[in-house]
Amino acid sequence: MTNEARNNLILSMNDPSNILYSDEFVVIVADQFPKSVHHYLVMPKEDLFDVRSLKERHIPKLIYMELKGLEYVMRTTGLIAQDLLVGYHAFTSMNRLHLHVLSKDFCGPHMRQPHQWNSFNTEFFIPTHKIISELQSIGRIVLPPNKKILQQPVQCNKCDFFTNEIKHLKFHLKMFHYVP
Repeated sequence: MTNEARNNLILSMNDPSNILYSDEFVVIVADQFPKSVHHYLVMPKEDLFDVRSLKERHIPKLIYMELKGLEYVMRTTGLIAQDLLVGYHAFTSMNRLHLHVLSKDFCGPHMRQPHQWNSFNTEFFIPTHKIISELQSIGRIVLPPNKKILQQPVQCNKCDFFTNEIKHLKFHLKMFHYVP
């Protein structure tokens, strides 16, 4: 990814045509490459690079981002909190902290590769509560040692089924778990 493309989130959050919600602290946009039927990004207006830049003083902001994201997505989609996955990627290719709020179906048009599935269904995806706990207890975020977990076989998020192919996983989800 080019350095210029790394700033696409910043450009997106400053383009009024992309903004779904905005207040003095956060901006919510639809993910441009959705991995689920419903996939949104919540970004702070404060210039924070990624989870590694977070400090304990950012905890209220993290709580606010999650609450606003959940509130927006539940209101606009009719989903309940248990139907949503909320958190941050351990490592990101984009230059702005962003919280993912997405439906747990993972049937978005851009869910095509095993590494994409694993980026949301392994320890590579960090829930807000874990970040807050680590900031409070040790003052920093503990990240996975590397990105190799993205290359492992994909496991169904509802049972013990494993495969190396996203198309097989999507078929499995439709047949056995009634995912659209």
